[in-house]
Amino acid sequence: MVRSSGSGLAAAAEELGVEYFAIDANLDDEACDAAIDNALAQDIDGLAICITNQGNGPAVSMKCREKGVEIITCDDNIVDENDEPVPHVGMPTKEVGVLGGEMLAKMATEQGFFEEGNVVKVLQIDAPDISVLGERLVGYKEALLANTPLTEDDFIVVETEECMLEDSIAAVQPVIQGHPEVTHWICGAVNDDSAVAAIKAIEEQGRIPLEHTMICGLGGYSLAVEEFERENGNFMTVVLDPWQEGYTAMYHLYNKITKGEEMPVNTFVNGTVATLDNWTDLIDPDVA
Repeated sequence: MVRSSGSGLAAAAEELGVEYFAIDANLDDEACDAAIDNALAQDIDGLAICITNQGNGPAVSMKCREKGVEIITCDDNIVDENDEPVPHVGMPTKEVGVLGGEMLAKMATEQGFFEEGNVVKVLQIDAPDISVLGERLVGYKEALLANTPLTEDDFIVVETEECMLEDSIAAVQPVIQGHPEVTHWICGAVNDDSAVAAIKAIEEQGRIPLEHTMICGLGGYSLAVEEFERENGNFMTVVLDPWQEGYTAMYHLYNKITKGEEMPVNTFVNGTVATLDNWTDLIDPDVA
């Protein structure tokens, strides 16, 4: 059963005996801003938010400060008007890469990727201007090196601007075409976009069957759902635990408001690897 951060917040609020109400901005920036203003107008004590646009973080933080409202973020972190981090509950950046890398290594080994005669390379798609993405790639690499016969020379790094679908496809295509010796590709991706970009580039080349790829994304969004729905058994993605994030965030807010306990700058909640076998337990296709 898929559980949301909102249900985690609600569960903790019920345990604590505090009043809680939720607003869904449906990924719309204007709706998110309006919802925040509406909530602040109701004399709330605390705000737990998954913001639609991290760039709006300083403005939201300032509004809360002016109203004397405590704020904590879930999933996407923000900074305040002084460029200081706002208390946050979310995924540990490097560790989610390790989690995905360990599963890639396990499944690739089980499917005979490293048998004699095979040439295996690891594709890593990066956006150097987004520093947090590099930490995920470090996690993938450490796990793969520790759990397979792969060496440093087997990793190929491709640079993009954003690691989104279109710019990732454009960056990956010449790399796939330039390595005809490769029989099996592995890709530990920083998000679902770059993971699916690797799949599409390999399929468009048409030389290597899908069964000779092992791809891991991160997020569990619509692109991931499409891969699972077409029964791609060699695709996986690391999905977060939004319920636990919400549950933890509510307790941090409560302890700050009622006891004056400082909220940690970061509280990390690791994810779970979704595969073809378990993805429906972890991802709601109607909201992905």
